[in-house]
Amino acid sequence: MRSAIVAWISYATDERGFVLPGYRSGFPARDENGNAIPPETYGGDVEISKRWPWRLAPWLDQDFRRIYCGENAATFEKLQSGDPTQFMYFTSLYPSFGLNSAWVGGDEQRFPVDEVLPNGALNPFAKWCVLRLSASKHPERTMAFVSSRTNATADGALNEGYFRVDGPWLANATPTWAADYDPENPASFGSVSARFGGEALFATIDGGVDFAPVEQLRDMRRWCDRAPGVEWWIGQGN
Repeated sequence: MRSAIVAWISYATDERGFVLPGYRSGFPARDENGNAIPPETYGGDVEISKRWPWRLAPWLDQDFRRIYCGENAATFEKLQSGDPTQFMYFTSLYPSFGLNSAWVGGDEQRFPVDEVLPNGALNPFAKWCVLRLSASKHPERTMAFVSSRTNATADGALNEGYFRVDGPWLANATPTWAADYDPENPASFGSVSARFGGEALFATIDGGVDFAPVEQLRDMRRWCDRAPGVEWWIGQGN
């Protein structure tokens, strides 16, 4: 996790303060040789490039073992020894840590984050997402990465790693998290993994790394830099 957040901050430093895009199109990703990912790559270059692992790879010295660690190291070994034409696609899916993409970097599957919408109107959602380091008001508490998990695998088996995590609220008053953390159901807590004795590992925008009981992550102020309270969703009192 320390390697991931150091690389994440280094990316922003090199990109004039802009943070790593969360899940967004229009941003290039390159292979280990510095070449653009070909369109004919398994899964498509667009989908691979939307996810963060291959965008961040140059700042990780192309060493994916830094983000495939612990019990998830076996997943990386399996991908390395498997079909080489599928390697880039699947390594973009299952890193040990998920990015808080809706609120840090932006996630086009969640809501638009560009300041101006395609129709020319100002985007009321833009202010809630951290797109530049200098725009963060609470970097010491806003999470960039969290230990993650998924069962969106070929055989439905649980994998301790996924590229994205979601907070307990998003766009309406109905929470996206269940009442209780279910170790067998990643969707119960937004793909967050409490694999460390009931705690999740996280890294904040300022570079801090720590553990927290998974129930403490219900606090939306940890997810959205400008969330005014523990229970908050976009649209509430905007």
